[in-house]
Amino acid sequence: MSHDFYVDFRIQRKEDIDQLTSGSEKYKELTDVLSRIMALLSAFEKEEFRNYAKAGDRKKPSGLKSLIHSNGNYNDQLRYKLSEVKLLGIDLSIDISELPHGSWIIEFPIILKKPFISKDDVPLYIIENPVRKDKVFGVPFTSSMAWKGNLRWTMMKSHLEPVVNDPSKFAEIRYQHTLLFGTEKGMEEMAKGWTKYLDDLCPNAKEAYRSKLKERFGKDEAPSLTGMLYFYPTFWDRIDLEVINPHDRKTKTGKNPIYYEVVPEGAKGFFRLVYLPFYYLGEPLPELKNKVLKDLKDVIKGLEEMMLKYGFSAKKSSGYGVIENNWDKTESRLIIKEISDAHKFGNFDELKKVVDKIEGGTNE
Repeated sequence: MSHDFYVDFRIQRKEDIDQLTSGSEKYKELTDVLSRIMALLSAFEKEEFRNYAKAGDRKKPSGLKSLIHSNGNYNDQLRYKLSEVKLLGIDLSIDISELPHGSWIIEFPIILKKPFISKDDVPLYIIENPVRKDKVFGVPFTSSMAWKGNLRWTMMKSHLEPVVNDPSKFAEIRYQHTLLFGTEKGMEEMAKGWTKYLDDLCPNAKEAYRSKLKERFGKDEAPSLTGMLYFYPTFWDRIDLEVINPHDRKTKTGKNPIYYEVVPEGAKGFFRLVYLPFYYLGEPLPELKNKVLKDLKDVIKGLEEMMLKYGFSAKKSSGYGVIENNWDKTESRLIIKEISDAHKFGNFDELKKVVDKIEGGTNE
């Protein structure tokens, strides 16, 4: 015993991959599927075994493909890991009772209508396209930064692009998005990245937008701002393996299948978003309420388009990463501190009606 995981469970023969897949011989100790998947990495040193470690061969499925598909064991373990995550208080509802007036929380369960794809940042894996997983629990997840980036991009599409011919309105909405999401990337002396893209999208709004920032924060240079929206990761309860197999134009056969992990259709997660109106604190309650509700309605519109239309996954232009517009109403919650009690909703239409009632003063 060397006390080195990759030495003790090193793969040296093709039979080792089969034993690792079935959990027999020296691999009996590896009861956790994720540990067996990580042990597959040692197959990289044997070039002749690499493809077999991914999916086996035509005669015998083995390797990663079998580990993920074997009787649903991996997904059972993911659900067990999720229970540990909840037990530690990592994926639980948020208490906003100590937050400022006007703070709100939206949370609801989500079910994937199309698979979700992401790219993990591990330096080595048995296939080139692993889905992103939590480092401690090994559960596939959508990070809070991924939610933030996708929602900001979606709100640019749905709120800013339609008003590119109205510089005044464009500058006003761009300023609102900065308060919601924080300083734009590339907001430097020489604009680049996201900032340059928005400058070029409506050049006549550029100076008006910067004047609003200067007027609000009293600085000539671009301020470094924290946004009022706080995102939380979504942990998924399933994982799957898909393959594309480009065919040779002459032989019409596929030679180099490309495997990639996905969170499959039907997988369940939970979405949470918290809003703190700290840029509006000190304003009279009626004005605070108006601004808070306007932000809420705009964010809900962005969420609806991101989750039902544009997607929040890699390859979203191909339809990946959208959800069912129907969820368990009893698990949902919208609450606005000092403005509205908790409300339940089962889809985006019901959520928008709830906000309309709150805005109209019928807090039912």
